[in-house]
Amino acid sequence: MPTRTLTSILVECGIVTEVQVEQALARQRETGNMIGETLVELGFTSEENIGWALSKQLGIPYVDVHPDAIDSEQVRRFPEAMLRRVQALPLFGSRNEITIAMADPTDKDAVQELRSVGSGALSLVIGSPGSIRRAIDTVFGAARQGTASAQVASTTAAPSDAPDTAPAFRRDVVWDRAGTNFLLFHLHTARRKNASEIHFLPADKGLSVYYRTDHGLEPEPMEHPESALFLRARLGVLGISDLEAPGQIRSGGSIAIDVGAERMVLHVSHCRTSLGIATVIRLSPRPTEVPELHTLGVSPIAEAEIRDMVEGPEGIVIVHGPPRAGGSLILASVTSLAARPERRMIAIEPGGTTPYPEQTTRVHYASRKEALAHWSDLVVGQGSDVAVLDDFLLGESIGQVLGGASVGRLVFVRTDWIDGGELISFLARSRHGGAVLRDRPIALLGLPAARRDGSRAWSFSDADAAYLTATILTDEDRDALMSAKAS
Repeated sequence: MPTRTLTSILVECGIVTEVQVEQALARQRETGNMIGETLVELGFTSEENIGWALSKQLGIPYVDVHPDAIDSEQVRRFPEAMLRRVQALPLFGSRNEITIAMADPTDKDAVQELRSVGSGALSLVIGSPGSIRRAIDTVFGAARQGTASAQVASTTAAPSDAPDTAPAFRRDVVWDRAGTNFLLFHLHTARRKNASEIHFLPADKGLSVYYRTDHGLEPEPMEHPESALFLRARLGVLGISDLEAPGQIRSGGSIAIDVGAERMVLHVSHCRTSLGIATVIRLSPRPTEVPELHTLGVSPIAEAEIRDMVEGPEGIVIVHGPPRAGGSLILASVTSLAARPERRMIAIEPGGTTPYPEQTTRVHYASRKEALAHWSDLVVGQGSDVAVLDDFLLGESIGQVLGGASVGRLVFVRTDWIDGGELISFLARSRHGGAVLRDRPIALLGLPAARRDGSRAWSFSDADAAYLTATILTDEDRDALMSAKAS
């Protein structure tokens, strides 16, 4: 139960004065309305300030409801008349929980009515009546005047000569310490803007937020500095380690998450800066099925040649290019071509979000150093027929893929080499290059040098067709490589 009154919080924060409270109490005795409504009616403050103070009193998050950031499908699951009557608005949700903004979350009857309609748990936040009404109008259309649903109290603006006592942040939101609503809000809003990244950057006066869209980094309203702690706490619960040791510079990882009906993967990077810890979340779709290679930009001819290659017992496919260019998904697609009931398949990967075939044994590594030290023992010791090596054979360590552990099996690997010609020349000069390149089937799939940002991270257009380069080594290529090595 709250131990401080709403009016005491408003007075202590300088939002209203004692005299204004006394006037409001006198008016309240005449109308029977709640004290917050009365203060707004008299023009002493705004609905937003009342919601902010109420969140302080009850310990329930207050959110700034924007019509362009709500999930209309979630809203339409609830009867319009009920939402207007109880002054509530579904904001966003996952498969197991939905977040609902209410003008009065202490109304147990209203909460129970909402719970009877919604499926899963309810997470309640506070929203101002006016912003809730405007958002409902956006989804269902404006309520007809004179009806019961149109009698919801509207936002009353403070008079022009009223002191500007609202907190400095444009998004004056009090988030829950668990960080659940904070993360879901930004994921949902960023997705609606087709953003591919969310940047949370510490600043002198708070937490700056940017979304990477088709127009580059676009600023969002600043958040309170403690929001960064809530965010990292929530990501920690989901499996992304925070920066703990004083000398630790970075940490990160990838997690799968559902935001409403949207299935996505979050690639998280924490970095220690001079102003605090910066967090960047890169968003990407999480397909329910492995896409075929030609839908990812591989030409039909190259796809047919790779299909023929993986019919055999051994061969190497190298996916090369910059990070965050879709390389893991290409690996998954190639792996699905090689899937057979009689084959043992193992994937050594940095996270568990890539959609490999169900029969694949997945090994998650904590560091690239660990993966480099043990991959060959794992591949041989586990008796794999197909080995997938994701994002740890970087630089000159790619030469290891030609070693003894690759003999007699299919090996699919992702590396950071940009130039495919330089990569194959390096392999030809490596220790095992001559023996392997002489007769082993080898294919290279080159990722584009440009990142896929904004809406391009969420869908492939016709302009993206055949955007991957494909090199299938021919006998002529092998002869040329061997001649170059000999010279």
